[in-house]
Amino acid sequence: MFAQGIRPPVDGHVELDALVPLAEADDHSRGETGIAAAADMFVRTFSRLKGVEPDQLDVTLLGSSAGRAGARLVGLLPDTGNYRRLLQMIRAGKTLSAAQGRAYLYLATLWSHGETDQLRGTSGAAYASKLALLTEAISADARRISGQEWSPPLLAYQPASQLAYLARGKPETPFRPEIALAIRSAAHSNPDIFCVLPLYIGDFRDDIHATNLTYQEIGKYYGRALAKLVHARMGHAPVPPLALDLANASWSADGVRLRFAVPHGPLAFDTQWVAAVPNMGFDLWTPDEQLIPDAITGVTIVAPDEVLISFARPVPSGSRLTYAFGRPGDPARGGREYGPRGNLRDSEGDGDSYTDVSGTTRRLDNWALIFEVAKP
Repeated sequence: MFAQGIRPPVDGHVELDALVPLAEADDHSRGETGIAAAADMFVRTFSRLKGVEPDQLDVTLLGSSAGRAGARLVGLLPDTGNYRRLLQMIRAGKTLSAAQGRAYLYLATLWSHGETDQLRGTSGAAYASKLALLTEAISADARRISGQEWSPPLLAYQPASQLAYLARGKPETPFRPEIALAIRSAAHSNPDIFCVLPLYIGDFRDDIHATNLTYQEIGKYYGRALAKLVHARMGHAPVPPLALDLANASWSADGVRLRFAVPHGPLAFDTQWVAAVPNMGFDLWTPDEQLIPDAITGVTIVAPDEVLISFARPVPSGSRLTYAFGRPGDPARGGREYGPRGNLRDSEGDGDSYTDVSGTTRRLDNWALIFEVAKP
C-alpha cells in the first residue's frame, strides 16, 4: 500500500511516492476496508488454481482505496475528487513499478457501496446505469495510463440494510432493496461487473456498518472471486459462477422451480450461520406489491442446483417471488441474525473456511444473492 495508508486523504496533498507492507487500520469512522484480506485471499486462491506455492507467484499486489464514506454514486463518478484520486493512485502505481523495472496493471475495483443511495431513494435503474458508466470509465482510464490491455472488472457486494434505513423515516427511502437489485442487474448486463455476495451474511455494529471481522470476510470473498476470474480470463476460458445466483425460474399452476448458477454444489439450507427466517427467505407478493404471507407451503431442494417453491393456490400473472427482502413489520435491523435475509447457500465452505481472531470458524460458502422474479 502507499505509505500514507490504504485510504489516503481524498482532500488536499497526498504522498504517493513510497510503498509499505499492506496492513489494515481502524481509522475511526473510516474503518477498515477488507483490502488486505482480499489481497491475501487472491494470492492463496490464484496460486492454488495455478498449482504453485504462493511465494512462487511473480506478482506483487498494491492495495489502496479512493473511497469516501457516505457518498452517493453520483459523487464518485469521473470529474469528482474521489475519481481524480483514483487516477492519481493508478499513475503512482505505474511510476513506482517502472522505477523497479516491473510491469504494472490496474487489476480490479472492489466496490463496497450502495447504502447511501438506498437511503436517499436512488432508483435501481439510475444506479445500475451509473455503475456501468463508472466501470467503463475506470477501464478506459486504466488502459490509457498504464498501457494495459486488461479490462479491470468491478466486484461488488449487495447491501442488505434496507429495513434499518427505512426506520430512519426519510420519505424517499424504499422498502424494496433497490440498490441490491440494481447491482445484480448491472452484473447481468455488463461483462466487467460481478456481484459476489449479499451482506445479509454479515455482522453489523449498528445494523448498517459492518464489524471489522465482517469487512475481513467480505475481502476474502472478493479475493477468491477475483482469483477465479483472473485465472479463467488468462486461460481464455469462460468465467465460472462467482456467486450463487438465480439462473432460471419455471412457473407452474401451483409453484415455481428455481435453477441456480452454483459455484460449488450442492445447495443447502443453513439456519446455523444465518438465523432461520420464514420460507428460508422466499416470499410471494401480489402484482401490486402486497405480501401474501400464507401463499408458500413448501421450499424444497430438489436437485444439486434447484429449489422448488410450492404454493397453496394458483397465483396470477405478475405475482413476484422475492428472496431476502424481509417483510413489513420485520425488525428495523441488519445482519445475519435480525435483518432481511435468506438461508440458501452452496457448499464451497466444505473445503474453504478460516478461523477469525475471535475464534469463530467462518465457512466461505456462497449465499444466494438477493433477487426477485415475476410470474409471466
